[in-house]
Amino acid sequence: MKNYVIGIGLLVLAFYLILQQGTQIPPIVDGNSPPPPSDTNDSSFGQPAVPPPDTNETVSVQSVSAPAPISEPLSLGEERLVDRLENPYSTPVFSNHTGALREVRLHRRGRLSKDYNMTYEGEPLLALSFEDDGGREYKRVLPDPRAFRLVEQTDPMKILYRWERAGELRIEREYSRETNSSYVIHHETRITNLKSGPFYERMKFHLGSAYQIPRLYNPFDSSETYLNVGYYNAGTPLPEGCSCADCSGRIDGETEEFFQYNEMGVAGQWESRTLSQARWACVNNQFFINIVRPQNDLPSARISWRINKRSDSTPENEVKGVEGTLSFPLGRLEQGETRSFSFHLYAGPKDYVGLSELRHDQKKVMQFGIFWWISEPLSWLLNKLHSILGNYGMAIIALTILLKLFLWPLTAKATRSQKKMQALQGPMAKLKEEFKGKPDKLNQEMMKFYKEKGVSPFAGCWPILIQIPIFLGMFWMLRSASELYGQGFLWAHDLSEQDSISVQQGFSLNLLPILMVATQWFQMKLNPMQMGPEMSEAQRINAKMMRFMPFMFLIFLYFFSSALVLYWTVQNLMTILQTLITKRAPLPGEEEEAEKAEPDSEQEEKRPDRKELSDEERRYRNLLGLRAKGSIDGTVLEKNYKEKSQNYTSARLDSMSPGKREQALEKKERLEKAYEYLRSSLDKET
Repeated sequence: MKNYVIGIGLLVLAFYLILQQGTQIPPIVDGNSPPPPSDTNDSSFGQPAVPPPDTNETVSVQSVSAPAPISEPLSLGEERLVDRLENPYSTPVFSNHTGALREVRLHRRGRLSKDYNMTYEGEPLLALSFEDDGGREYKRVLPDPRAFRLVEQTDPMKILYRWERAGELRIEREYSRETNSSYVIHHETRITNLKSGPFYERMKFHLGSAYQIPRLYNPFDSSETYLNVGYYNAGTPLPEGCSCADCSGRIDGETEEFFQYNEMGVAGQWESRTLSQARWACVNNQFFINIVRPQNDLPSARISWRINKRSDSTPENEVKGVEGTLSFPLGRLEQGETRSFSFHLYAGPKDYVGLSELRHDQKKVMQFGIFWWISEPLSWLLNKLHSILGNYGMAIIALTILLKLFLWPLTAKATRSQKKMQALQGPMAKLKEEFKGKPDKLNQEMMKFYKEKGVSPFAGCWPILIQIPIFLGMFWMLRSASELYGQGFLWAHDLSEQDSISVQQGFSLNLLPILMVATQWFQMKLNPMQMGPEMSEAQRINAKMMRFMPFMFLIFLYFFSSALVLYWTVQNLMTILQTLITKRAPLPGEEEEAEKAEPDSEQEEKRPDRKELSDEERRYRNLLGLRAKGSIDGTVLEKNYKEKSQNYTSARLDSMSPGKREQALEKKERLEKAYEYLRSSLDKET
């Protein structure tokens, strides 16, 4: 019974960890956060307030001897969009507003089974602006609407935007792409100081925005919990705010942090975090992400974030989102000097295999949590199986079977241990009766008894202990696997969503969770729990709770993705198959171990006739403390029946409360039924 109690506790802990992903956490206040951005006078731009930071190691500086003549910048009032750098994976849409990206259209290709448009409302992705060291933005450095001129290029896989304020500043923004680079875009921004005198300022890139992906109702896993702004700090943590994972209570590592929508507050104010060495920053929803990675780590970088809403949001249908920025020192620029900053932009699906190929720890954006050491190999194996089978539903089934086969020896050992423990219920009941009221002595005798019979009361716990981290690793792997987005299997149109067969009044009718509960209920029927009269009230309550376990799983898993429910259903089917095989064809050495574990006699060992008992007779024998094998000893049967009947005499029943008397009468009825059944079997034999 301890095994089941431990199992229930671990399962509750597992679901608690799952639900913690969506738990609201108070916003983290950064003690050194800059004040909210304000409109700074344009005339102050370029005037140093503090000594410039040393950025020689992270940027390239080149002298400009004879800059090419540039026409006067156009004063455009409308945004102009162009599609360039298209490859089979995506089509970037560029804007003349600071020469940034307004949209990235992802195509159905490779492991992505469905088209998706990553649209950036408000500020486009990689939108450029300037700010001072206090975080106040210079809003009039670039003209409104910040129109950049598109410079035609002969190379179709390059695009260049240019802007200049005569005698002051020139900005060039170049994008390039390789035809086989999947979702990666290379970017370089070049800043040239055209005025007399140096200036030291900070440059800021917009990281884009991410919005909720439409999903069916799920009370346990809100889609807004997947909206994040994150970063990777390659340097030492700075002593500001709550900058480490340990003190902030996060599940991610100390070097990377991901701030969820519900951690950003509701006031819409920008919050920030200063990093000693920023390796990358990102903005993402459940399945898609923007990652901006500088060619070299940026010192004294500042990551900012806030919540927003999509423009088509209504009070009835609010589409929530997040956005972020990356700010870093521009450094001291003398007159005629140009400084360039190179970046790699990944705008695409959260595909673990593809992100692993990018290196620089960008795969950490998958946020697999504390079970990353399980989720990562499972994700790799899932995609490997998909490349062989061609369907992710079949790949999940194959992955589940492989995991079950891997754990088969451990599960078989636990099954044998449970059978031995059931065979020892009779002698164990006698020990409990003998040492009643002496718990310490009883525990000593029980441990001694287990050791003599070669069984371990905790052997049945190992399958549960192993299953829980695998289940959680599988859960965190499947919850953000973009490969499952739009991937159909059987009647499920999308493995990343519930397998809805119909929607009634906004409630989805799902079939797969019902099949899962049916398989789990049948699995428990194959291993019935013994409810003998010697069981305590607490043990009976625990046994009844175990009977409701399948329905608890139904409540938790009904609203989760069909991929996760498919995994659990196939696992139940494999467990049923293993139980049937173990019962009908015991593993080598099982019979010898079982006989060694049972109390026996020389007369019984010599008896050749050993009939196969039914589950009903085995249960009745256990109830009356009889041997689980061999013929019934009539003398022992009569003796045990009389001893156990003494617990239900009229005097004892009259002294009980109505509730306990009713339970005692039920036990007495079961005892009499068992006695009559075994007495009848004995009479037939004689």
